[in-house]
Amino acid sequence: MSGPDLDPALRLEAHALLDRLVGEGATFSSGDARRLIALVPMTRASRLSFVGTLTGRGGRLRGDAAGVGPVDLDGEARDKRLSWRAPRLYRIGGYEVTHTPGEIGISLMWHETRIDQSGQSCVLVYDAITGEPQEMLIARERSLGWFFIRLSYVSYIPWKTPVTG
Repeated sequence: MSGPDLDPALRLEAHALLDRLVGEGATFSSGDARRLIALVPMTRASRLSFVGTLTGRGGRLRGDAAGVGPVDLDGEARDKRLSWRAPRLYRIGGYEVTHTPGEIGISLMWHETRIDQSGQSCVLVYDAITGEPQEMLIARERSLGWFFIRLSYVSYIPWKTPVTG
């Protein structure tokens, strides 16, 4: 799932661009967006893909400690990330970035550890033919409840518009 490494100089440039794009304000620089589109390698879009994490139990140690008696130690859980037909993921600074035709997905590193996913990721939408940025969308988590069952989902809503210059 992780893509080939970007050149370190390009990675630093991409990180600076990402910081500016996701910064405060209702607008973003279309020049910064075009440069990011050119820097991050594109992968094909797939209508159906899967990304998940399997968590396994860690090892367990049993023994006797002097003056304490029997001791049980649990090892750390092991996580394995699985993907099927998912776009390549680039880790740039504190961001995870995917690039498919027409959009760049930007997520904060460790976003999946947050209870509420609102504001943890965004999408830069651009015209796939001209490369001209159109808008940025930000994640908003919503929940549906029915008795004791709660279903949460993330949708993207308009956030920023491009400014030339």
